[in-house]
Amino acid sequence: MASFADIIVNPMKKLILDRYIVQNHIGPYLFGIAIITFVFVMDFIFRYLDLFIGKGVKFLVVLEFFVLSLGHMFALIIPMAVMPATLMAFGQLAADNEVTAMKANGVSLYRMILPVLVASIVLAVGLVYYNNAVLPESNHRLMNLMIDIGKKKPTLEIKENQFNDTIKGYTIFIRKKNDKTGEIEDVRIMENRKGGIPTTTIAARGRMAYLEGNSALRFELENGEIHEMPNTEDITTYRKTMFKHFTLNISDTERSLKRSERNHRGDREMSATMMRERIKEIDQNIGTVQKHMHQTAVKPIAANLAAVFPRLADLAPDEAVEPPSGPEMPASATPRTEKSPGLRGTADQILRVLENETNIVEANRNQKSRYGVEIHKKYSIPFSCIIFVLLGAPLAIRSGKKGMTMAIGFSILFFLIYYMFLISGEKLADRRLVSPWLSMWMPNIVLSVVALFLLHRTVREAQKINWDMFNLLKRWQRAEPVGGEGSVRTGR
Repeated sequence: MASFADIIVNPMKKLILDRYIVQNHIGPYLFGIAIITFVFVMDFIFRYLDLFIGKGVKFLVVLEFFVLSLGHMFALIIPMAVMPATLMAFGQLAADNEVTAMKANGVSLYRMILPVLVASIVLAVGLVYYNNAVLPESNHRLMNLMIDIGKKKPTLEIKENQFNDTIKGYTIFIRKKNDKTGEIEDVRIMENRKGGIPTTTIAARGRMAYLEGNSALRFELENGEIHEMPNTEDITTYRKTMFKHFTLNISDTERSLKRSERNHRGDREMSATMMRERIKEIDQNIGTVQKHMHQTAVKPIAANLAAVFPRLADLAPDEAVEPPSGPEMPASATPRTEKSPGLRGTADQILRVLENETNIVEANRNQKSRYGVEIHKKYSIPFSCIIFVLLGAPLAIRSGKKGMTMAIGFSILFFLIYYMFLISGEKLADRRLVSPWLSMWMPNIVLSVVALFLLHRTVREAQKINWDMFNLLKRWQRAEPVGGEGSVRTGR
């Protein structure tokens, strides 16, 4: 029977061991976050740099845009960093024979993984909250800011030897300019505003300045010409004006950013609860349209049959409408055939209505599927934190290696697998070829099977995986040929 000291000391030892294992993961996890964030930031810079330069956005606005962009970045960075952290931490423990020492003291692999698994569960729960509370608001503010930047007047960064048409109705060409003094040489300004006279202004030199108070761009030109043709179809209306000094103000070139707020939200700007409410509304809309389609198809048919065959009037539905207006038919007339223009016109009208409403139903179902994908994505991606722990620990222990190369190699491999499953599933679900839950949970299901298999094999202490393909190739080259005295040899 265990003593009181064993009961107290053993749990304390396990807590110390748990803390030691978790601490070994903190450094690699932060390092993984830093590296992956750097990659995302570089992608952000290459993607939006031209937009910021072309629009002349201020630094504080760029900084706000970047901080808001980190919202959707961290939704992927946080789970992605789990894999390299697990590989590096357990790879270090395996390389230093600490895994062997723990096994020798009766600590199973399941017990080693347990503290990290608990930490991954806490991380996944926190990420679910983040995806539903923080991320939608961040995406909404980011989208509003992107729309405002898109509406902003482009900065008048007129470059040398380039035609610039960022100002609506004007094309400006400057051969040479001094950004410090604003002096310009060999200037051509083509004006072709709607309702105005096509005008071309040419000057040998001048000065360009932006009037902040009047939101205008001023050109003070010297020694030039103004060419005009009020009627482009009549060459006799052409006129030429020479000048020594001429000032041209181009108005409506406001460069400040005007902020606005929109109430509409896309699927990535909504929480799971908001999207579920939206799905209920879509289901109601689909039901209303389908009911109208049923009435559209049944009522005219029942009315026409009742008009043609009075004995069938009692079989018509209660809500049957009156037959469409048309030429009166005598009671002795024979039933209309399919070639009858009245019935044909009614049928064509019904088909058009049904076709339009079928398109409405399909559009609603596609939108419902997209909402379903986004709902399951908010839970499936956080759950990958748990999968990456179960997958990374046995891989690191079985490979028996440590270091950055092993962690990066395995991480890239499984990230590609996970990402391909995720993107392909999203495309298939958007086309309603696969249900939304299956499309988003399929990568977790596949990697879970692989992780549990590797974990089971590792616990049973199966042979380590030799990932060094070069050693395998050398062994194959050094292998002696198999054969006895009766074997046939070719060559000398």
